[in-house]
Amino acid sequence: MSTSFDPLELLVRPGPLDAAIDRKTLASLLLDVARHVKPDIGAASPELPITDVRLEQLRRVLLGREIEIVARLSEVVEDPEQLAHAVGRVLPTAFAEAISDVRLGQVLAPALEKATQSSIRSDPQRLVNILYPLIVPAMRKSISESIDSTFQSLNESLKHSLTWRGVRWRWEAWRTGVPFAHVVLKHNLVYQVEHAFLIHRHTGLLISHVAAENAASQDPQLVSSMLSAIQDFVRDSFTGAEQGVDTLRLGEFQLWSEPGPSATLVAVIRGNPPESLHERLHNVVTRIHTERHRALEDFNGDSAGFGDIEADLTQCVSLRQQAPLRAQRGFGLIFALIPLLLLLAGGAWEFRRWQDARRWEDYLAQLRLLPGIVITESGQRDGKFQVTGLRDPLAADPRQVLNGSGVDPARVASHWSPYLALDPQITLRRLQETLNPPHGVTLKVEGDRIVAEGAASSSWRKRAHAVAQMLPEGMPAFDVSGVRNLEEQEERRWNDYLANLRSQPGIVITKAGQHDGKFLVEGLRDPLAADPRQLLSEAGIDPDRVELRWTPFEGLDPQMVFKRLQTSLDPPPSVSLTVEGDRIIAEGSAPTLWLERAGLAARMLPAGAPRLDLSNIRDVGDGELGKLREAIHSHTIRFDQNEPLPAPGQDALLDRIASELTGLATLSSNMHLTTRVMLTGHADAIGKGTFNLSLSLARAEAVRALLKKRGVNPDLLAIRGAGALEPLEQEASETARSADRRVSFSVEIERQP
Repeated sequence: MSTSFDPLELLVRPGPLDAAIDRKTLASLLLDVARHVKPDIGAASPELPITDVRLEQLRRVLLGREIEIVARLSEVVEDPEQLAHAVGRVLPTAFAEAISDVRLGQVLAPALEKATQSSIRSDPQRLVNILYPLIVPAMRKSISESIDSTFQSLNESLKHSLTWRGVRWRWEAWRTGVPFAHVVLKHNLVYQVEHAFLIHRHTGLLISHVAAENAASQDPQLVSSMLSAIQDFVRDSFTGAEQGVDTLRLGEFQLWSEPGPSATLVAVIRGNPPESLHERLHNVVTRIHTERHRALEDFNGDSAGFGDIEADLTQCVSLRQQAPLRAQRGFGLIFALIPLLLLLAGGAWEFRRWQDARRWEDYLAQLRLLPGIVITESGQRDGKFQVTGLRDPLAADPRQVLNGSGVDPARVASHWSPYLALDPQITLRRLQETLNPPHGVTLKVEGDRIVAEGAASSSWRKRAHAVAQMLPEGMPAFDVSGVRNLEEQEERRWNDYLANLRSQPGIVITKAGQHDGKFLVEGLRDPLAADPRQLLSEAGIDPDRVELRWTPFEGLDPQMVFKRLQTSLDPPPSVSLTVEGDRIIAEGSAPTLWLERAGLAARMLPAGAPRLDLSNIRDVGDGELGKLREAIHSHTIRFDQNEPLPAPGQDALLDRIASELTGLATLSSNMHLTTRVMLTGHADAIGKGTFNLSLSLARAEAVRALLKKRGVNPDLLAIRGAGALEPLEQEASETARSADRRVSFSVEIERQP
């Protein structure tokens, strides 16, 4: 045996190194281990290696320029001012390159919208100042056109009010429901657009001209120059006339001007046009600018490319309105017809008054026939019919009756006070609203009673009986005896189910009934009691129609305590539990450990529970089990030096140990105990620590394999290697070392959970 210092053995052997590790000592030991493996290894310097100067020179030769470029880029990126200056130099070029890419607008649009919204929120007055020059002239022009149209309509109405034609037009207005002023304008306005000029606003040059077939021809360029000169004169001479002249009358002609951004449309009109013509001309100007916006801005006097505009101008000169002029008669005929008209008007008024009175009386007669309505006062006052009375909320609506009577609802003032009517029809309607009888149940009036017939559920029948008892005095009686119970058979099954539940131990019913078409059961239930849902299936009741609400509790009746003890104690086959009156009696034989557990369970039973009687249990004790454990502890399997297999001549001992282990497992199972046998391998102190540890573990594994071969359950056995750490004696003699080459046995017994 070598006695030299072994660093590897020092690392493996437990000692002070486990408590606190000295890093320097550990490093030294590892270095010694490396030298034992390869003796030519030199001592490692704890200092860091010095950088090679030649490598640094090579790096500068190969990567010098790239290093400088990266340094300059890092300086620009890390300095915000330099980075902003660099981006600013390329940003215009980037925008110029990307201006044709539609994605640029898609990217910038959300940011510009948010910026505009933020600017408006912070300073709304700025937006008002921008829109003011555009909105005010537009409003001024719109108001002016509306006022002109109103005056035109008023003038025509006054002009034709006292003529025979005016009477006919008033009859037409009354018959069609159109205002009289509109009828006058429709029959009298006669106009025709004879010329349409499109003049460039900035140069005053004529872009296009179209004239009607029967219009007097003039030099278009001369007319265009004249109109431009007039517009310039008005804008320069009068403050607030930036838009120029929009209407100019020249004898029987009118010149209407509709300006656009780049061109102005001038229409020469003969007659008296309506103000709505402005809107039509404006639509034409807008359409021209929409279709030829770029060409109008770039116009330089050449009209060759504007041939398509003539179609729009032709549409303007086609605007006209004609009506046959009839000779107006004087006022003589009107004055001759006035007495006749007055007589007819008086007769019509009297007939209408008589007709309204008759309709009113018919309406009151209909109301008096309606059940639930009582008229207390009726008449006329301040030109209106008056009716006052009482009305049941379920009675017919007087307004619907009024709409069908022919009386003008605007001339009727009704005052109804609510009350509870007691006549059968209203009571029947009230019961229909309250009970909402199901399909198969009919309610009808028979004399002074209301009778219900058919078949309904038990819940509806109960509700109907309750309503019948709550009817006030004076109302017709409500008879529900003719309604059959559709759920009689189901209720019988339900009552049988409740009776079965109440007979089950561990179940206490606190509430049972029906709610929203379902059966309801509430109560207490021991977790070991019968399952109420299983009992539902046995009773033939649909579980979906039953709502169960159980609160868990611990039942103290003998059957529940018996089940609980059976589950918790799990008595061995030699023990039987029976219920006798208010006691639970245990009979048979059991080991001491089970008796101790049963006694503890008996003492922990709550007050009021049946008593557990263990007096008839015979204690078989743990003698046999203890003997087996001691016998197994006393056995030792011997080994020769450095051998992992048992020494020869121990087969009989192994057979005996196998028999004892099998008996131990059987006895432990019968006693509901958990048993585990530990096989510990040992070695002498000769040799290295790691070798002895591996050798001891191999010896324990060899013994377990031999016992498994002899029929021992391998799950019963566990192995461990102790090496030379657990010697029998501390002496260094050969006898002591021979005794350490062994496998020992230890038995651990635990109660099952």
